Amino acid sequence: RHLAPAGHPGRTLRLEIEGPAGGNWLIPLDSPSATPSTDWEVAHVALDSVEFCHLAAGHLLPEEAAAGQLGDKEAIRDVLYATASLSRM
Repeated sequence: RHLAPAGHPGRTLRLEIEGPAGGNWLIPLDSPSATPSTDWEVAHVALDSVEFCHLAAGHLLPEEAAAGQLGDKEAIRDVLYATASLSRM
């Protein structure tokens, strides 16, 4: 797989959180300094805002999360596990 250099567009996951305080976020997958781009979107995950909070707090397993998933399953899995790991910081 090709990783984008810093400052350039790279593989992107769209995270859609529905409900209060929800919104859409483009998450760079190749590097924290890669530029997220809708042209390079490889996956889309939709979560309810309460479900997202439970996942981030460690009260929901990543396998049980995500009302909607489309695209690169490995990228989706990585982002869901990264979100769940926030509870351990």
